[in-house]
Amino acid sequence: MNTITKKAANSIVGKLTAGILATAAVAAAPAAASETLVVGDSLEVGSGPYLRAALPDVRVDAVKGRSSSEGVRVLGAQLAPSVDVVVFPLGTNDAPASPQVLAADLAAAAQLAGDRCMVVATIVRPPVRGVSVAGLNRVVEAFAARTGAQVADWRAAVGAFPSVLRPDGVHAVGEGYALRASLIAEAVDACRSGGSGSAASGAAGIPAPRDPKARPPTPSATLRAPAVLEALGFVFTRALSPLAGALHAAQVAATRSGPEPVLGAP
Repeated sequence: MNTITKKAANSIVGKLTAGILATAAVAAAPAAASETLVVGDSLEVGSGPYLRAALPDVRVDAVKGRSSSEGVRVLGAQLAPSVDVVVFPLGTNDAPASPQVLAADLAAAAQLAGDRCMVVATIVRPPVRGVSVAGLNRVVEAFAARTGAQVADWRAAVGAFPSVLRPDGVHAVGEGYALRASLIAEAVDACRSGGSGSAASGAAGIPAPRDPKARPPTPSATLRAPAVLEALGFVFTRALSPLAGALHAAQVAATRSGPEPVLGAP
């Protein structure tokens, strides 16, 4: 083999070796971080601790009384490259007489989210000045149909088990917050698996609670993986660590002396 041929062969071998090493480095590199961002109101103040137990990658930004317009501003400030799922379950504090505001805010949220999957939620609350939330729910459903967003169907879940709500008809008791969190978590899973449809009671692999009056776990309880959700009567396939602090926060949120203020409340 002459010198030129040897040089060419060495060059080819070197390039192949470099290519193999580069491919191996890419394969060995850790996957890009993924994060679920939840922008919510008082309902996610209550369901947030259960969400954090169910979804280790979740970041919940929730305050009582938040409207969808305020949520858009928060989403713009909190959105990061690591976020791959946006949960925007707002609308409870919007005016039912002006559903076009929620429609515009959902469109703005979708524009901010870009190609990320979104999760929205149907709305349950008494009428405000005689106007029901039917128009707001139509907006949510139309948005999901148009964009492919996942729907956590809170309205259907509450319709099946109304006792998960407090007397104010808006906020939940402890097991209601756990149920709402499970619907949102299922919708997030559907986002990541490319599924479609809504996550409602019995509609996405989560049976409805057999005993909606079951008490949420006490802070001192030792939590086995599915124990808290077994107590509520539905299956949760995620492995939950012992999170007494999170469960205590959920219990506190679920048993406050009075409900958080919402639009139209006295």
